[in-house]
Amino acid sequence: MANKASGRILMELPIKRGTTKNGKDWEKREYVMETNERYQTKMKFSLYSWDGPVDNPPKVGDKIEISFSVEAKENKGAWYNEVKAYGIDIQE
Repeated sequence: MANKASGRILMELPIKRGTTKNGKDWEKREYVMETNERYQTKMKFSLYSWDGPVDNPPKVGDKIEISFSVEAKENKGAWYNEVKAYGIDIQE
Protein backbone atom coordinates (compact mmCIF):
# COMPACT_ATOMS: atom_id res chain seq x y z
CA MET A 1 0.00 0.00 0.00
CA ALA A 2 1.50 3.32 -1.08
CA ASN A 3 0.90 6.31 1.16
CA LYS A 4 2.10 9.85 0.45
CA ALA A 5 2.03 13.09 2.38
CA SER A 6 3.46 16.51 1.70
CA GLY A 7 4.16 19.43 3.96
CA ARG A 8 6.85 21.32 5.84
CA ILE A 9 9.29 20.05 8.50
CA LEU A 10 8.52 21.70 11.84
CA MET A 11 10.92 19.86 14.13
CA GLU A 12 13.72 17.28 14.13
CA LEU A 13 13.77 14.98 17.15
CA PRO A 14 17.03 13.59 18.65
CA ILE A 15 18.95 11.23 16.35
CA LYS A 16 19.30 7.59 17.41
CA ARG A 17 22.32 5.53 16.34
CA GLY A 18 23.59 2.03 16.94
CA THR A 19 25.32 -1.01 15.50
CA THR A 20 23.65 -4.15 14.12
CA LYS A 21 24.62 -7.70 15.10
CA ASN A 22 26.65 -7.81 11.88
CA GLY A 23 28.67 -4.74 12.90
CA LYS A 24 26.98 -2.25 10.54
CA ASP A 25 26.14 1.22 11.78
CA TRP A 26 22.50 2.34 11.60
CA GLU A 27 20.75 5.66 12.14
CA LYS A 28 17.14 6.64 12.84
CA ARG A 29 15.94 10.21 12.38
CA GLU A 30 12.49 11.36 13.46
CA TYR A 31 10.69 14.47 12.27
CA VAL A 32 7.42 16.30 12.84
CA MET A 33 5.83 17.74 9.72
CA GLU A 34 2.76 19.88 9.10
CA THR A 35 0.74 18.65 6.13
CA ASN A 36 -0.47 20.74 3.20
CA GLU A 37 -4.09 19.64 3.65
CA ARG A 38 -6.95 22.12 3.98
CA TYR A 39 -7.02 21.51 7.73
CA GLN A 40 -3.31 21.19 8.45
CA THR A 41 -2.36 18.33 10.73
CA LYS A 42 0.93 17.35 12.27
CA MET A 43 2.52 13.98 11.62
CA LYS A 44 5.61 12.34 13.12
CA PHE A 45 7.62 10.06 10.84
CA SER A 46 10.87 8.09 10.98
CA LEU A 47 13.66 7.87 8.43
CA TYR A 48 16.07 4.91 8.73
CA SER A 49 19.50 4.13 7.29
CA TRP A 50 21.05 0.69 7.77
CA ASP A 51 24.36 1.76 6.17
CA GLY A 52 25.55 4.58 8.42
CA PRO A 53 24.24 8.15 8.46
CA VAL A 54 21.13 9.13 6.47
CA ASP A 55 22.16 10.67 3.13
CA ASN A 56 20.97 14.25 2.58
CA PRO A 57 18.56 14.43 5.53
CA PRO A 58 15.84 17.10 5.41
CA LYS A 59 16.15 20.19 7.60
CA VAL A 60 13.64 22.16 9.64
CA GLY A 61 11.67 24.40 7.28
CA ASP A 62 12.12 22.17 4.20
CA LYS A 63 9.06 21.50 2.05
CA ILE A 64 8.88 17.75 1.43
CA GLU A 65 6.82 14.90 0.03
CA ILE A 66 7.24 11.49 1.68
CA SER A 67 6.23 7.99 0.69
CA PHE A 68 5.60 5.95 3.81
CA SER A 69 4.25 2.80 5.40
CA VAL A 70 2.59 2.44 8.79
CA GLU A 71 3.68 -0.39 11.07
CA ALA A 72 2.20 -1.42 14.43
CA LYS A 73 4.21 -2.75 17.38
CA GLU A 74 3.06 -4.25 20.67
CA ASN A 75 4.74 -3.36 23.97
CA LYS A 76 3.42 -4.69 27.29
CA GLY A 77 -0.09 -5.16 25.93
CA ALA A 78 -0.33 -1.73 24.27
CA TRP A 79 -0.10 -1.15 20.52
CA TYR A 80 1.78 1.72 18.87
CA ASN A 81 1.98 2.87 15.24
CA GLU A 82 5.15 4.04 13.55
CA VAL A 83 5.15 5.96 10.28
CA LYS A 84 8.27 4.87 8.35
CA ALA A 85 9.30 7.01 5.38
CA TYR A 86 10.92 4.95 2.62
CA GLY A 87 11.14 7.79 0.12
CA ILE A 88 11.54 11.52 0.59
CA ASP A 89 11.55 14.32 -1.97
CA ILE A 90 12.80 17.71 -0.80
CA GLN A 91 11.01 20.35 -2.86
CA GLU A 92 12.39 23.74 -3.86
